[in-house]
Amino acid sequence: MPLADRTIDASGLLVLPGVIDLHTHLASTPTFAPLDDFECGTRAALAGGVTAVASMVYQEQGSLRRGIERAFRDAERSHVDYAFHVVVTAPSDAAIAELPSLVREGHSSLKVFMVSKAFVDRRDEYLKLYAAAGGLGMLLAVHAEDHATIASATAALHAAGKTAVRHFPESRPVEAEVVAIRRAAEDAQPAKVAMYLVHLSSRAAVDELRRAPWLFGETRPLYLYLTRAQFERDDAALWVGQPPLRDREDVEAIWTALADGTLDTVGTDHIPWTRAQKLAPGLSFDRVPPGVANLETLLPMLYSEGVRKGRLTVERMVEVLATGPARISGMGERKGAIEVGRDADIVLFDPDLTRTIRGSDMHSACDYDPYEGWVVTGWPRTVLLRGEVAYEHGEIRARPGAGRFVPREPGSIRRSAPP
Repeated sequence: MPLADRTIDASGLLVLPGVIDLHTHLASTPTFAPLDDFECGTRAALAGGVTAVASMVYQEQGSLRRGIERAFRDAERSHVDYAFHVVVTAPSDAAIAELPSLVREGHSSLKVFMVSKAFVDRRDEYLKLYAAAGGLGMLLAVHAEDHATIASATAALHAAGKTAVRHFPESRPVEAEVVAIRRAAEDAQPAKVAMYLVHLSSRAAVDELRRAPWLFGETRPLYLYLTRAQFERDDAALWVGQPPLRDREDVEAIWTALADGTLDTVGTDHIPWTRAQKLAPGLSFDRVPPGVANLETLLPMLYSEGVRKGRLTVERMVEVLATGPARISGMGERKGAIEVGRDADIVLFDPDLTRTIRGSDMHSACDYDPYEGWVVTGWPRTVLLRGEVAYEHGEIRARPGAGRFVPREPGSIRRSAPP
């Protein structure tokens, strides 16, 4: 057996599998280029111990394949391994006909926005898409907020002259999540599709998830650490995301659901904007671009606020950040655990290293961080991507383009069978 050319001393460190973030927005569209593209965003990922990402890519000119082709061009500069969720904005027969060939090529997941008017107007076509995806063993990621509830609340606030960002939570009430999750649970059953509900934010949302154990559920960091109190600040727009930040009792409910297995994963929904874009004068609450940076702090903050404070065990943290995402998304043969035969994606994590979060120190192109000033204990020291040192002691060692596409197998494991 050949000897390794280097030995890394991991004394006093936690040896963890590389993190998998199933919810990012790093790909471009014909009309939009993200602030953090695959090159910049995956630098932040590596620095935070994230070794694989799944990015949303959008259907283009009616074709799912065109969106994927654009995403492959974007991902040529990725520092980490990657896969795609194809966002279906027009579920035509032609688009549905593309699914079998996409699955054969390793693209085993789709994304649907229930919150969009198109979903309401083309519901029957979307249900046909669900059935086709279910028949192929695809995973269906779903943004579960109800369009009608949000449209009504938004119109009422505008009519009352309540357009400031402090009213943003009122425009997207918890009820919008509840209505959409119930409908999603009902729709998943006849289609026999594995459904993954993204960025769940409230106590009521996780209660609905408990009633539908055939669904997978994700939350994101914002809902673990912050409350709607942020919207009382003059710079409230910096924390606008969809759904909005909730109350303290919702934060505690999300932690409980993450610990007890009701929620399966934490995904960042990483799509940052600059302070100037967020705080542009005259923006009403429904015009502020939604999203924040989270990739670099995903693992450190979950360890610091979760494991160190007794909310999660280390084992559960690994499950929600690595093993679970790999299994759910079809990466389980290659990613998510430190085992013979899998990719050697490894994080050497210093559980005692304390840092203060400053946007200027982060690798994102964003000029602020949503957790600016937080003191966090526990950070990656060294990150290996497929056995190669990709990040070490604050330095990105991987080159742009080091990342590879991860083909995924269909047939994601359901949490339990529908009744």
